[in-house]
Amino acid sequence: MARKKLFAAIDVGSHEIQMQIAELSKGELPQTVETIRRTLPVGTDTYVSGKISQPVLEACIAVLQGFVEQLRTYRIGAYRAVATSAFREASNRAFALDQINRSSDLDIEVLSNAEERAYHILATSARMEHFNELIRQGTLLVDIGAGSIQVTVYDKQQFIFSQNMLLGSLRIRELLSDLERRAGDFTGLMEEYISSDLDYYHLLEPKGILYKNLIVLGGEMAYLKKLAGYDPEALAVLSGKQFDQLYQQLLDSRPLDLSLNRDIPAEHATLLLPAAIIMRKFTRFTGVNSILLPTATLCDGILIDFARKKHGFVPEHDLNSDVISACRNIAKRFRIDLRHTDFVEKQALLIFDETSRLHRLNSRQRLLLQAAAILHDCGKYVNMSKHNIRSYNIIMATELIGLSRRERDIVAWTARFHTGKTFSDESSYTDLDAADQLVIAKLSALLRLADALDTAHQQKISEISVQIDESELILSVVSRQEVTLELWSLEKKGELFRELFGCQPKIKIRRMTL
Repeated sequence: MARKKLFAAIDVGSHEIQMQIAELSKGELPQTVETIRRTLPVGTDTYVSGKISQPVLEACIAVLQGFVEQLRTYRIGAYRAVATSAFREASNRAFALDQINRSSDLDIEVLSNAEERAYHILATSARMEHFNELIRQGTLLVDIGAGSIQVTVYDKQQFIFSQNMLLGSLRIRELLSDLERRAGDFTGLMEEYISSDLDYYHLLEPKGILYKNLIVLGGEMAYLKKLAGYDPEALAVLSGKQFDQLYQQLLDSRPLDLSLNRDIPAEHATLLLPAAIIMRKFTRFTGVNSILLPTATLCDGILIDFARKKHGFVPEHDLNSDVISACRNIAKRFRIDLRHTDFVEKQALLIFDETSRLHRLNSRQRLLLQAAAILHDCGKYVNMSKHNIRSYNIIMATELIGLSRRERDIVAWTARFHTGKTFSDESSYTDLDAADQLVIAKLSALLRLADALDTAHQQKISEISVQIDESELILSVVSRQEVTLELWSLEKKGELFRELFGCQPKIKIRRMTL
């Protein structure tokens, strides 16, 4: 029997530092061996002062040094350590990370919000039985972090929409702490503060969805489950009546009482009411009769992602489909020409597949091309003039759950270069890694060809086949209409492809009936 391998995931969260060690077997879901948690509200510094203080940083380093000793005890060589919003928003992030590396020899990767939430979705879908069945109906997934909440909507098994709001339980507690002594009704004050952002969310969220399921994630859920009489480490389903009783219990209890009488750690006890207020708002908004509280952490998501990439585990839920579904819904929001975009997407992927020996890009980069093809014209909603630049700006300002910041940059620049001047002397482009600039150039060359084939936005071409013939890329097309405009456009837009690959793109008309 093959020896099972161990892998560790470390999450330097805003309120808690966690390490999860798991056994990995080929094709199987990771099995947790040990979980170590240390409460340390790193985010308190960041959310109040904008940076991490030296005393808190030293405490963080001490915890991580202890984790390193555990890695050595288990003889674990492979790990991934990440940090979230407390480091992401800290002005002294680079200094703090350097101190951690020097003192513990750990490399900490700061995740974007989009990456962090994607791992939570991956963990939830893998650890929660029947997740794909649930999202056949309207499902709202609320991820309550220490620094923010992420609200994600699924319907008909499709990713519809996601929105981040700076309403995390720790952030709310710290921002409003100065008002606690002055407010006669501090709970009402918190509700008012939370409602201001949630009311705006209601203006943005997709209309016409009948919600059947509410799934809530977050670091405080284990303690809320415990207060409700459930196993903190198992899935809990709270009825509306049970949640109302839990909410009333939090209103009637001081954090000190929860800590002394209910064995809730003091630092978590103060966060339960803000988390419950957020949950209450969403139960009322959705009108659902119960709340699903799964056990799914960021560490779970990282472990599952590693098993997927290195050990052949295939999650039932496909995050890549979420990325594409999100892009389609963004494109619809900006009223793109659906028939043109569908044509360009289809042909861009066809050309990608048929020219693989030239570009030597991988399946992940194929996904980025597909995203860029779907979004390449969304800027026309803002202004028809220089719409490619508007498309770039929209993509850069949009969170695409499932893509890293680097991948979002590649999608945005590829969409920008689908027409007009290629490459840029802007620092946001020239500062990109040289390898990423090459990927952008290759994807842009492919997207420009696909876009040229529908220059008139009339889908004149019904069939396309691709052949590489020495120094030419032959696009054999079937059309019953005049394609002179497309021939001219291909001459212009095909120049980048020729420069990159040494092949001149040409259209060969197999049949034309005027």
